[in-house]
Amino acid sequence: MKCPSCAQEIDEESVNCPSCGVAIFDEQTATTRLLPETPKPAPGGGSDSASGRKPSASSASRTLASSDSLDRARFVAGTMLEGRYRVVGLLGRGGMGEVYRAEDLKLEQPVALKFLPETLSADGAALARFHREVRVARQISHRNVCRVYDIGESEGLHFLSMEYVRGEELSSVIKRFGRLPSDKATEIARQLCAGLAAAHEAGVIHRDLKPSNVMIDENGNVRVTDFGLAGLSEEFSGGAALEGTPEYMSPEQLAGRELSARSDIYSLGLVLYEVFTGRKAFTANTLPELLRLRRTVSMPESPSTIVRDLDPLVERVIERCLAPDPKERPASALQVAAALPGGDPLAAALAAGETPSPEMVAAAPKEGSLRPPVALALLALALVGFGLSVLLSRGVFLHLYVPLEKSAQGLKERAGELSARLGYGTLVDAEHSFYADTEYLNHVRARDRSPKRWERLRAGQPAAVGFWYRQSPRYLVPLSRERVTDLDPPRTVSEMAGLSLDTRGRLLSFYGVPPQIVEPQEAPAPAFDWSLLFKEAGLDLSQFRETEPRWVPAQPFDARKAWEGFYPGQQDAPLRVEAASFRGRPVQFQLINPWSRPSRQEQEQAQAGEHAVQTLLITLFMLILLSAALLARHNLRLGRGDRKGAFRLAAFFFALAMFSSLISTHHVPTLAGEFALFVEALGFNLMATCLLWLVYIAVEPFVRRRWPGTIISWNRLLAGDWRDPLVGRDVLLGAVFGFALLLVGYLQIRAPEWLGLPASQPAAIELSGLLGARQLTTLFGAQVLNSLLAPAFVLLLLLLFNIILRKEWLAAGAVWVLFTLPGGLAAGENFALNLPLAATGAALMLFVLLRFGLLATFFSQFFIIMFNFFPITPDLSAWYAGGTIFCLFVGAALILFGFQTSLAGQPLFRGSLVDD
Repeated sequence: MKCPSCAQEIDEESVNCPSCGVAIFDEQTATTRLLPETPKPAPGGGSDSASGRKPSASSASRTLASSDSLDRARFVAGTMLEGRYRVVGLLGRGGMGEVYRAEDLKLEQPVALKFLPETLSADGAALARFHREVRVARQISHRNVCRVYDIGESEGLHFLSMEYVRGEELSSVIKRFGRLPSDKATEIARQLCAGLAAAHEAGVIHRDLKPSNVMIDENGNVRVTDFGLAGLSEEFSGGAALEGTPEYMSPEQLAGRELSARSDIYSLGLVLYEVFTGRKAFTANTLPELLRLRRTVSMPESPSTIVRDLDPLVERVIERCLAPDPKERPASALQVAAALPGGDPLAAALAAGETPSPEMVAAAPKEGSLRPPVALALLALALVGFGLSVLLSRGVFLHLYVPLEKSAQGLKERAGELSARLGYGTLVDAEHSFYADTEYLNHVRARDRSPKRWERLRAGQPAAVGFWYRQSPRYLVPLSRERVTDLDPPRTVSEMAGLSLDTRGRLLSFYGVPPQIVEPQEAPAPAFDWSLLFKEAGLDLSQFRETEPRWVPAQPFDARKAWEGFYPGQQDAPLRVEAASFRGRPVQFQLINPWSRPSRQEQEQAQAGEHAVQTLLITLFMLILLSAALLARHNLRLGRGDRKGAFRLAAFFFALAMFSSLISTHHVPTLAGEFALFVEALGFNLMATCLLWLVYIAVEPFVRRRWPGTIISWNRLLAGDWRDPLVGRDVLLGAVFGFALLLVGYLQIRAPEWLGLPASQPAAIELSGLLGARQLTTLFGAQVLNSLLAPAFVLLLLLLFNIILRKEWLAAGAVWVLFTLPGGLAAGENFALNLPLAATGAALMLFVLLRFGLLATFFSQFFIIMFNFFPITPDLSAWYAGGTIFCLFVGAALILFGFQTSLAGQPLFRGSLVDD
């Protein structure tokens, strides 16, 4: 073989000429047939091209001459062919033919004419391949593909006419510039993918995609050329001859196996490797060495080791294209384009049938910043919704119906003073809280069907909300280790005392534990004057008649009394009072109402089917837990689980849960007691955290695969990007929809009264929020945790129903029904009214989750739970208004943060209001 530059004889396996150093076997080498029976490439090894190319250093034989024959051209300039084409000059030659620039005198436009070499003119197979190229190429029409016009014959020589492109081969561009700038390389890659996708859409496989078969035209646009080895995909279903350029062949092409569009994707990956790094993926000194390298090395050197600042998305795209197994490569060139920087990698991954990584989800180009008018509108809606939710709360929440006249501290002081006056003054430890009398509320609901039935709660007697207090001569260490209640620890310590008051400080009940050992008395103790406790209860003993005692105290006693009467001014409210004393000190005093249940004697009766429902719920919980464990194991084995995200979420959950536990726990100043409290809190919170981690690992990959759009902002926040505009947008949207859902709930409570129907029961908040700053802090932690669990539970249900029903819309419908029915049945007497309102609320919740995602749903639940946990009041002069002010501060801060972040630095107003 002769060198195309200096004509020196060289070895066929040489890569460079030993005389002049010109590269012989490189990316300019055209179709290389490796089968022994096929002819060798034409001298010079030039590329078959249908375009005008600028000469490169290694392609001197392809340099356009004027009309001389130094380039050994078959036709000199000016030659007329078929009376239509006038030859301008030789553009290039290769194993599959010569290419000339010519003028189409009929259409008056430049064209490129590709001739079959003389040595192959009589070759039937080569001629058939030539006709196939025309037939195949004419099926492709795309701006990134060089167009083929027609086929002709002149003096027994076959040629085809095609579009003439003024420009330069991509191989020449890479040789001159090396690695291209990232933005230009991405642009070239995207256009190259578009051209290749057009060919694949027409069912055409290129089989020889390489930089020398890619043109960059005078406008910088990419043109895919040279379909000399191309064919329809069905032609290669049983394998194909080993044809092409070994440096750019796919493994299956080198092995002569079945070819598909994914074979071109592999070659595309090699071209992209060269474009982004400036180096070839596989290089060798000789052709046999190159073939051995290609057959033994599956993956080239990682691109990021060559280019340190290479975008990880680019490297990921190239690595996926170069996967040895065709099934692991992208299914189409459009998927490759979508996964490039500036594309949509999330859509590309989903289209490829793979689960996108958490980083890919977080990097998805979902718009987050809001236009200033939209952000202002959402800000206004959020603030108006916040204000209306506070102003309209008076007729909604239970604590706003009862007369909360005395503060928790005032009630505590009164309870302690009363206990001391009754002879129980030994005090080492004490605890207190508020409670709701659910038995009384159920009684009103069952007996009164009027629209104004809950107005009676404003009188304060009987008490719908009470305050309990207990004290002890020992430290109060509950058996549950979590918090002290009115029954835990048990009332067994001598001199322990406790009482309950209504919200105006009137006595409702009292108990005291007498000493365990008493000395003999010479004379009986004087009887206790019960009128004192009647007065403390706001009752007049003279208005009651004494009766036979029936309720036996839990504490030892030596005297009992009982009376019957009515609440003052309420002849329809009968009242029984039971009392007992031991040696002249009261051990029991209790106001007993018709609805009071003897809890020590009777177990609370479950409604029909309640046991079955509880059994079903427990069974479902265990099945879901088992399923979560199996799914988590499956995901971890396949490497799908987002371990980093799960760890961050679990760490946040555990830290917040431990903080809330340690704040809310009743502490005792003993080493053993504090250690026991800490160990129990640690164990419980670790268990809850592990369960959360397990469920997250089990569910998150499936959500990421099926509904990745729902967790884009969530993943960004989890990655620490809390200033992302999409995060701010979801905070703002969460506030808007949260208050919308809250107002729908308000309507569900107030609408029956407005329509003359039995009024719905007021909503009860966490009454511990009335106790002060410590409990407010605890409730805030619980609010965050519950806001996390609610949307996660909805996503879990969506996933399970999707697996069962196989249709996303059916799964959403099932979840909608599941949340609608309990809401409609919440107030059974108004089912017809509650059902559409509950359906509206469930639809809004699902809309937020599926349209805007997990984070927006989290914040919507955050604002809803805020009003259900904290004692909100429109009266900021109330003693408990500190909770409202806390909520107003936190809520307004979040809304303003969401507004400011969602703008992404955009100015609210453009230009000046007054022209200078």
